[in-house]
Amino acid sequence: MLKKLFLAALAVIILPLASAQAGGGVRIGVGFGVPYYRPYYHPHYYGPRVGVFLGLPPVYVGPPPVYVAPAPVYVQPAPAPVYVQPAPSPVYVQPAPPPVK
Repeated sequence: MLKKLFLAALAVIILPLASAQAGGGVRIGVGFGVPYYRPYYHPHYYGPRVGVFLGLPPVYVGPPPVYVAPAPVYVQPAPAPVYVQPAPSPVYVQPAPPPVK
């Protein structure tokens, strides 16, 4: 009897450890009448990665770019307007009538 009690107690102690590895748990759900699927979380193990590191890629350092500015454009100001007076027109003067004698 003591042996069976000991084995039963050992099984009760070991069961939670086995279910934890299997991803078990308590689930409480509510039904909606239509199937509803939710994504299941799958923990992934990313172990140590072993690879070959070849170093950084080479860096090319060239001369700085050359910027050429266009030649400045100079604009001459327009000459000042020259006002020309018209030539005086000849004024025709009638000769005085000859005196009456």
